[in-house]
Amino acid sequence: MPQPIQPTRHATLPPGLVALTATARGMVNRTMERAARQAFGELVTALQRSGLYAQAWSWLSICPDDPQGPDDPHCRYVAGVVFGYAMANGEGHAVQPPAEALPLSGTLVWQPLSAGRYAVFTHVGPYAELHRIWAAIYRDWLPTSGEALRDAPPMELMLNSPQDTPPEALRTEIWVPVAG
Repeated sequence: MPQPIQPTRHATLPPGLVALTATARGMVNRTMERAARQAFGELVTALQRSGLYAQAWSWLSICPDDPQGPDDPHCRYVAGVVFGYAMANGEGHAVQPPAEALPLSGTLVWQPLSAGRYAVFTHVGPYAELHRIWAAIYRDWLPTSGEALRDAPPMELMLNSPQDTPPEALRTEIWVPVAG
């Protein structure tokens, strides 16, 4: 019998964090893979052009919409980076590069992140399997946890990169906003 899912830890995001984000839409075959590639492609291109790629400390995604079916064309996928602050361990001081260093175009915007407490779950494996842990969090953990959700979108924090990590070794944290 599998072990019930439990948070790896709880974390608190400080107020004032902002992420540079790019947004794409569309769920295909129950995944946001196409939208993720599009949003991260736009974000990475902008960071490389500006010379700020190496200054991105935290890579994240936000899925602010509840999918309306397995092929929801309107469901948003928001890819983002935080500069100067490591969300995985709470170290550093967030900074926002000057506007002239990183001109906004396309879907790029500065998006505030919701400060407060999060239950953090760790997934090791391919991104295509993340839906399983998401389902277990909301189906199994949340109803029995005694926790209440806050009105903020959940996030995924990528702890390593698919550019240099095999899919089975990818580490992703799922951040679920909880009260308290």
